[in-house]
Amino acid sequence: MTALNSSATDLSERISYRHRYFDSPEELLSEILSKSVVPYQVEVQPGRIKGKKICWMECPYCYGLSSENTDERLTPDRYLELMHQMANGPNGNVHKIIFAGYATDPLNYEHIDDIVEAAISNRQIVGFHSKLLKVSNRLVDLMTSVKTPQTSYLTVSVDAGSSESYNETHDLTRSSNVYPRVLRNIKRITEQRKSNGTQLDIAANYLITRVNCSSKEITDGIENLISAGVDAIRFSFPQLPRGTETVDGTIMPTRAEVEEIYNRILPIVESYKSASTNVILMDYDRDNQIDLRRTLPCFARFIYPAISYDGYLSNCSQSGAAHFKNMALGNLQHRDFWDAFYDYDASDFWGFLDRQHDKMIANDCRCDRKEHTTNRMFRDLYETKTGAALR
Repeated sequence: MTALNSSATDLSERISYRHRYFDSPEELLSEILSKSVVPYQVEVQPGRIKGKKICWMECPYCYGLSSENTDERLTPDRYLELMHQMANGPNGNVHKIIFAGYATDPLNYEHIDDIVEAAISNRQIVGFHSKLLKVSNRLVDLMTSVKTPQTSYLTVSVDAGSSESYNETHDLTRSSNVYPRVLRNIKRITEQRKSNGTQLDIAANYLITRVNCSSKEITDGIENLISAGVDAIRFSFPQLPRGTETVDGTIMPTRAEVEEIYNRILPIVESYKSASTNVILMDYDRDNQIDLRRTLPCFARFIYPAISYDGYLSNCSQSGAAHFKNMALGNLQHRDFWDAFYDYDASDFWGFLDRQHDKMIANDCRCDRKEHTTNRMFRDLYETKTGAALR
């Protein structure tokens, strides 16, 4: 089989949670204590201004399903001010901006094109996580422009191999015809990328549930996404979201079902690996023995904080909602980015961290897989410095 090209290999590393965000825990700690640390990336989760809903759909496996719409929003001008601040930091600039959402979709925000253009103008790498229900011509032009920095990417959550399974997975009516629209939008972007000769990495995520896991669904999903022109497809299993205590009564598979599905579809996935499209199947929780809701100590706020839909600077992408406000870094309606980011007690750092951990536990904060992976690297460091074992 032909070897994957370097770009495809790099994309594969990133979507498999194998990317390193820092050189060593000790070096990162030194930068934190001197308040010279600069986040590897910032996730921007803009919330729609108009209407009652902050997302298009209410997917039953969504991390942010329990979040509420408080109607707090940053103004479009304030977003642009913050983009400028992140690109002009006192100790260095944020080089990567991710547009995604906790109970939101960035492409549902009315002014998303403006803040993406600001990031590209600042020569920042741009990442997108979206269901891609709609995308403007202007945004397609921006993302496929020769000015867009290399390793910028678009990841589309598709999670289906047909209209029927798409509707059932996303809790839509049977008559909805969203799935073909998503495929058309992917193809619009891949075709324009090819026409422009630009290097925008495009991947698709397929979260496997009880209603989209038949062998035919998996095969059709792969075929459809390859036809749309994606560079990589990642099959994985949903995590239990905040507000949910069990998979019972949901479309999320049990541990035993995960193992059956994995073993059954692995030969299908393996048969589709090629030089042009890398197809990956992951049972990440099994492979990394993750059975906890969160991994402490939490260093996420120093590596990849997030601007939540209500305008707060949050610890991470998983805490960007109203019920996490008491552990937020600051309200960006009134505070500038770097002022909020560096607002922690370096003289009592481990005590500060423990107080944050208490809030995380009380708020039922849950790590996503990159946070589990990253935070585990700091466990020994925490116990050495504090002389105490984590709870």
